[in-house]
Amino acid sequence: MSVTFIETDGIGLSSRVWRGLAFPYGPGFPRNMEGNPIIGHYDDFLKVGDTTLEDGYGRLTEHTGTLVQIASEATAPGIIQFATPADNDEVTIQLGNILDVGAFRLQKNFAFEARVRVDAEAIVAGDHGYFIGMATGGASGCCITEKLFAADAIYATANLVGFQHLAGESTALDAMYQASGQTKVDGAVNTNLDTVQTLVAATWYKLGFRFQAARPRKLEWFVDGALVCSIKETAVAAAAFPDADAAFMQPTIGMRGADATAATMDVDWWACAQYV
Repeated sequence: MSVTFIETDGIGLSSRVWRGLAFPYGPGFPRNMEGNPIIGHYDDFLKVGDTTLEDGYGRLTEHTGTLVQIASEATAPGIIQFATPADNDEVTIQLGNILDVGAFRLQKNFAFEARVRVDAEAIVAGDHGYFIGMATGGASGCCITEKLFAADAIYATANLVGFQHLAGESTALDAMYQASGQTKVDGAVNTNLDTVQTLVAATWYKLGFRFQAARPRKLEWFVDGALVCSIKETAVAAAAFPDADAAFMQPTIGMRGADATAATMDVDWWACAQYV
């Protein structure tokens, strides 16, 4: 009996994000039905270790911030929780133990998706910023203090593609991207990327994007499997897009507090894959 993506669109990966790419059951080199090899990563967070070198992840827990596994739920088996109880608390997880510069770059077909929810305090204006997507990895990557965030904003010295919530906003979630050293492109620069989702507390969202490498190239963002915005060849060819030969990135999720109010973000699973 075969299982199609349509059957798993509920709490699982979204068919429109992953069309044409093999589902990554874990790290490795699976092949899709057409025989195209991919490299991918998937984690349902059923077991997360306590040390950076224990399970293949780098972790940043600055000040009183914490990253812990919490009890599974009927519709979310395996959950990790980010908590930032105080101003300038910073919590980030990234694939690669802070040792690997990254396995993924936007030069071939690529997809990323994660299932995430935040609490009520995380959508109060002026309280917290967070990022979900792909970011520069390695020892000088986005899992070190104030590399992903600075003054509660997404920082400029990294390659990034994904979703951001700015600390100064309330319920707005933007799509965004940037090449290291270039001006970040988000809803303030391209209005099509502005408020791709209005967040509701205690609600799960599947946040994903896919890159088409064949010209004309394009990058599309999805929320719960629905296309919410895109950029095409002209934008992909511009300097602000992170497609350089050395622009390797890793799955990355981070959160930073902007005041003394505690907030949480939960992650059910994440996945990414690209053609080899």
